[in-house]
Amino acid sequence: MKRLYLLFVLIAFCFQINAQENYRPFVEEGKEWKYYIKATTSWWDGKESHWDTEYEHATLTIEGDTIVDGKEYKKVIYSSDNTLFYETDFIYGIIREENKKVFMRFFFDWYYDPEFPLSEEVLMYDFDLNVGDKFVEEYSTDTYSTTLTLQSIEENDGKRIYIFSTNRDWIPVMQWVEGAGGFHGLGIEQRIPELTCIDCTRYTFLSLSCYLGEECLCTFDEDGNLVSGIEGVKTDVDKDKSVYDLQGRRLNAEPTRGLYIKDGKKIAR
Repeated sequence: MKRLYLLFVLIAFCFQINAQENYRPFVEEGKEWKYYIKATTSWWDGKESHWDTEYEHATLTIEGDTIVDGKEYKKVIYSSDNTLFYETDFIYGIIREENKKVFMRFFFDWYYDPEFPLSEEVLMYDFDLNVGDKFVEEYSTDTYSTTLTLQSIEENDGKRIYIFSTNRDWIPVMQWVEGAGGFHGLGIEQRIPELTCIDCTRYTFLSLSCYLGEECLCTFDEDGNLVSGIEGVKTDVDKDKSVYDLQGRRLNAEPTRGLYIKDGKKIAR
């Protein structure tokens, strides 16, 4: 019996070592988090309200190194054609990883200001959790935090997925993908007031996917659900009838050959 117990301990230890060796790092040069910006404009014609909705792209990219307070970080660059933050390209924040924990500091409150001081360090993700452990998801501008409880860790298509319950009725389940994070990505939609109105246009960020080069690490729908492939993406973005390539970039017209996305479906020609 003692030998059998020792055998089980050895097997568990080997699995733990294997999991550590196969860990997919979160902070990698060139990794991108792709967002859609949903811009809803309203006006009153004297009788009733009218609404127009447009969709634009934004990307957060890990790019370049820096040292702050003696710690090594990577820069996170925001880029978009949208001028919501009065700049189309700027340093959104800095990021580092230590012992499977992901930390960020932000140059950014609810609007971008190059003179805005760096925030305190925020723990964005912890991939060293065990089943039953809790994680408090909070951002430096949040007054309401969400508590996650890890229910299980699963493998799907070679990716390790962390499944949490939450203390929020409207988001009972959250998922993280090792190396990519969850639906909130790098937190940009959490750091601006919900339904911000600028010139009567309300902007909502929808986190869509995470890429490293041509590799898609994860894709989410607009409700925050992890989907297995690009065919499963069903969002309000589909309603604008635009055409996109497989990296989420909008195309001017449907290509005569190759793969593209229209109406939320992958089409091959």
